[in-house]
Amino acid sequence: MAGTERVKLLGKFFAYHSVGEIFARRLVLTLPPPPPSNLPSGKRQRVDTCSQGRREQVMHVCGASFGATLGSICAYLEGRGVPAERAYVLRSIRTQLLPVAEALRSMRGPDVPHLSRGLASCRVVPAQRPYITETMVRIDSKYGHAHTCIGATATMLTCFGTMATVPDHARHFVADSSLIKALRCAHGALQYWKVSSTHMEENNWEALAAEKRALERAVAGARQAALEAEALRLEPMPAIMLQLRWAREAAFPATMLVSQYAQARLMHAIERNALFTPARECACTGGLPTPQRRVAAPSREIVDVVPLSQISEALLSEGKRSKRRSDDAQSSVGSSSSWATMSNNSQASSYSHVSMDSLSELAAPLGGLGV
Repeated sequence: MAGTERVKLLGKFFAYHSVGEIFARRLVLTLPPPPPSNLPSGKRQRVDTCSQGRREQVMHVCGASFGATLGSICAYLEGRGVPAERAYVLRSIRTQLLPVAEALRSMRGPDVPHLSRGLASCRVVPAQRPYITETMVRIDSKYGHAHTCIGATATMLTCFGTMATVPDHARHFVADSSLIKALRCAHGALQYWKVSSTHMEENNWEALAAEKRALERAVAGARQAALEAEALRLEPMPAIMLQLRWAREAAFPATMLVSQYAQARLMHAIERNALFTPARECACTGGLPTPQRRVAAPSREIVDVVPLSQISEALLSEGKRSKRRSDDAQSSVGSSSSWATMSNNSQASSYSHVSMDSLSELAAPLGGLGV
């Protein structure tokens, strides 16, 4: 039943986007299997033989998350045709999510396990995968897994963070307030989520609520950053980077308690710019703990959930590639600058979906709810 549920999360921004939409789904998750090297050879052989002889398997479900798959995000971000583009996109996704993973280490509260499951740490259960109909790219198992789950908030920040490295894109995002609009529409889409069945498990509702609260904080953080950038007269590139950083720090506030009861206090702290760098270095008031006061240990509920574990670090890092892949590494290292240089091409600079008029298309699934 969860396989039929989805809402539009992000629409087409530029002409080079061959895949024009990203959808958020209720993704039922399972922990990835351990690497084959961790199992005794005899046991590994018995497991393989058993799986070939039987189609029905028991799968442990570790929860649910409301977001997109890594394969669909890569399909959305690709399209420029630069050398080693997929490696660049995967590396960019990991780079955008690294600060989030670091923040989750010190965050505490009931929302943390749900947000952690949506940070490239779990995979969609095999039974649901055939129902995911959006375009997905094939990802080499050495670098990642196409059915890895990325939560809705992390998906939005990742996509904008990757696209904003192009100067023309950054100028357009700032002029049109694209990040703020898109985050608001994404929050509205989750706010009125329609369940395909008469019953959804309680922990699924909790995961949905945690994602909505994260998006609400991200909207407020991006809005505060836009005001700050305007006051400081920042250029478009640093302005959009400030929006992304403050949206990320608001959605995933390091050392803070995140729950339905702490949401009002967090929103008040966001309005006072008390959560953001460099203001976060000072003591916070209003009952919120300072970064130095308490750093919580990881929850026992997420002890097996390792953020970003499903996106290879060693193989995607520039300095850790094997010797035989050195040529590919050099081409992919330069892909970031190539990605930005190609922004002057007429195809890449032809905006097809971010103006004020196009916002109605983004918000269409909301049914005119005035988000």
